[in-house]
Amino acid sequence: MEKENFISRYLHVVMIFVVLFSVINVFILQSRISKVKDSKEIAEEQSKPAELEVIKLLSDCANCYDVENALNDLKKQNVKITKEQEIEINSLEGQELIEKYSIEKLPTIIINGEINKEQVMNYMHEIGDVKEDVVIYTSISPPYYDNALDKIVGEVSITNVIDSSCKECISLTGFSESLKQGGVFVKEERFVEYNSQEGQELIQKFDIKHVPAILISQDINFYPSIQQLLIQLNAREKNGFYAIHSTVPPYRNLTSGEISGLVELIMLKDSSCQQCYDLSINKQILLRFGMYIDKENTYDITSKEGKELISKYKITKVPIIIVSPDASVYISFVNAWDDVGSVESDGWFVMRSPEVIGTYKNLATNQVVEDNAQ
Repeated sequence: MEKENFISRYLHVVMIFVVLFSVINVFILQSRISKVKDSKEIAEEQSKPAELEVIKLLSDCANCYDVENALNDLKKQNVKITKEQEIEINSLEGQELIEKYSIEKLPTIIINGEINKEQVMNYMHEIGDVKEDVVIYTSISPPYYDNALDKIVGEVSITNVIDSSCKECISLTGFSESLKQGGVFVKEERFVEYNSQEGQELIQKFDIKHVPAILISQDINFYPSIQQLLIQLNAREKNGFYAIHSTVPPYRNLTSGEISGLVELIMLKDSSCQQCYDLSINKQILLRFGMYIDKENTYDITSKEGKELISKYKITKVPIIIVSPDASVYISFVNAWDDVGSVESDGWFVMRSPEVIGTYKNLATNQVVEDNAQ
């Protein structure tokens, strides 16, 4: 009898634990279902487009930044524009908004609504300044109206000081074209002859040493990346402009009045040396240095001119090249010349080591020296 009572009590306790365990499992399951449901609702809410309202602060500046670009970019995000409003910056309402949010660049757009929603929060911080409950769009490219300066900035003027008589001179118009392609708004571009009255005044005012030269107005400062480029070019602002003169020959040197960089090339060879390397290789190398070869002559060592050159410069090896003093303005060429030749007292560059190119003839021994690389 006692055994039956024990078994009965044991089974009763077991049943209680089973029921309790089942209740706990049901509670845990319901809790998990609730959390999954909540997470799903949160995810659905976050995936919904952020509802925004946009105010376009507009100006009558025809060349200024088009806020439609900003608005179109905004619409590419996960957003829903519920309202668009246009307000002129000169209107009373426009002035109140500018003052309220301390807006510096105009025209612009003001964005309000669900600006702190997760899917747009980073974007909002990238494109503008969060002020109170709105975002002021600040990623504005020049030209724009600068409220602090009370004027339109970023309208660049370019003046080219040129020498149209110099057909060989390297034009700087490509530089102004690259500025335009880089997003710089060029309002005006002019061309002035260096020897005209205005040209002479500009040369004196901006201390121009070489022509062609280009003068870029200080509004270029509102293009930070371009301003850094000008600094790298050692351009300094003076009288409201950056003056950049040509550094690539040929150009007119205003100190001497001559065209610098018109090079004369002399090629000296021994026609009897069939194994000797072709002097056209040297010419190609000079062209790679950007050298402008204005005059070119080839002499054999048996010719009158050849003998005079051998005697004058004490030449012991051929084939070689001799380059006129005008080559001195080609800096990269000058830096490399020490490895292959000498600069004579008259300024001419005389090649001394033809072996760096290929097979040559030693005039002292009358022997052909083969190129070891062959």
